[in-house]
Amino acid sequence: MGDLVLVFDLDDTLYPERQFAISGFKAAAHWARANLGIDGLADQLLQLLDQGHLGNVFTIALARRLPDHRPEDLAGLIDAYRTHDPILELFADANWALPHFAARGHLGLITDGTHSVQARKVAALGIGGHFQTIVYTDALGGRRFAKPHPEAYCRIERALGTRGATFVYVADNPAKDFVVPNARGWISIMVSRPGHRRIHAGAPTAAGGAPRHAIASLTELPAVLGL
Repeated sequence: MGDLVLVFDLDDTLYPERQFAISGFKAAAHWARANLGIDGLADQLLQLLDQGHLGNVFTIALARRLPDHRPEDLAGLIDAYRTHDPILELFADANWALPHFAARGHLGLITDGTHSVQARKVAALGIGGHFQTIVYTDALGGRRFAKPHPEAYCRIERALGTRGATFVYVADNPAKDFVVPNARGWISIMVSRPGHRRIHAGAPTAAGGAPRHAIASLTELPAVLGL
């Protein structure tokens, strides 16, 4: 194997994404209590998330609790969620993997989502120093650059690639994460931890998006990569 370039996804790969949602729902509920006089919104938001609602939890919750709400009420709720300082913790295997592999090769991170939100997650986890390159796809020009757009992967190759380098992408969502790595000859690895409730657990596998390997813990990476 040539030089190893190991690239990670963030949400539900290095830390539990549901953890961020819970943290954000508490911040939004605090805002709703102070500004709209609504109590108990955090539990309702979490219930909606667990029912499979992703992008519209705030719209549904506010419509149920305050049918005559103003557009700025919804905007304030979402802003409280997005701008709060989250309380997050790495998976135990990620806490081991990042320093372990940072000492052995080049590490990169590719993550979708609002740039400022994702940057706050990285800061809250204290992991920025492990990566030579972090690509926030939203910062490339908005949602159109989200995975599976190839630009983020191309930027990693330009930034960290060397002749004969082996590129690896470790992520959790077969609907979008592995299409481009597979097409570009990267090693694609899906992590799905037993007992962990992934936000996108029900996502269908995209055409050409099946991972080459599947693991239950990042501690399995050395064996999969022959290290």
